[in-house]
Amino acid sequence: MKFRTAILAAAVCGLSFPTLADIKLDLPYSAELVLVNGYEAEGNDPLTLENGENQIAFRYQDGYRENGEHKLFKSDVIIVTFEGQDSAYKLEVPKLRTAQDTQKFNKRPSVSLKDSEGSDVSFAQDKLIKSGLQFGRDYEAEIAAYNQTDKPAALQAAVAVTTLPAAVPAQTAKPAVKGQQPQGKNVAENMLNYWYEQADEATRARFKARINQQ
Repeated sequence: MKFRTAILAAAVCGLSFPTLADIKLDLPYSAELVLVNGYEAEGNDPLTLENGENQIAFRYQDGYRENGEHKLFKSDVIIVTFEGQDSAYKLEVPKLRTAQDTQKFNKRPSVSLKDSEGSDVSFAQDKLIKSGLQFGRDYEAEIAAYNQTDKPAALQAAVAVTTLPAAVPAQTAKPAVKGQQPQGKNVAENMLNYWYEQADEATRARFKARINQQ
């Protein structure tokens, strides 16, 4: 009875009890998701992520006018890695109005991350670049390979997740978004294909020779 009375008294006084929460991330309309924590994603709906380190990859995609014509700009894939705890964040990008703006942004993307009070939040940023043909890219394999490097936005915690064989039960892998089930791709095979495509002819020849010796 005393405990119930204490709760009622706290409510009357306008007090509240702390509750555990997750990370909430709002995205601008011009941000088109490509990856969330190593898994393919799409759209720009608000994300609910687990506390701790998180990594998203997206494209800036928006229209602008040049000489009276409407044109569509689609940037390179931008990686943003940040750490948060029980808070809401907002990703912000500038409005691009001219072709010069788009070229400048694609060369050096200007991205900011704000907390619920509008203060800047520190984060690491980079681009996920693939040379050659861009059609049919395997972004999961690309980010898995990227996260095994020492590049600025690499998320080492995601390596164990994105390189798991498909036979490993899904519940052992961390979902990209809270409540979302991991995809059942054979990422190890995809990574081999990715690195083979990146290699020169001499390296490919050595790889084939080694396989034939098995």
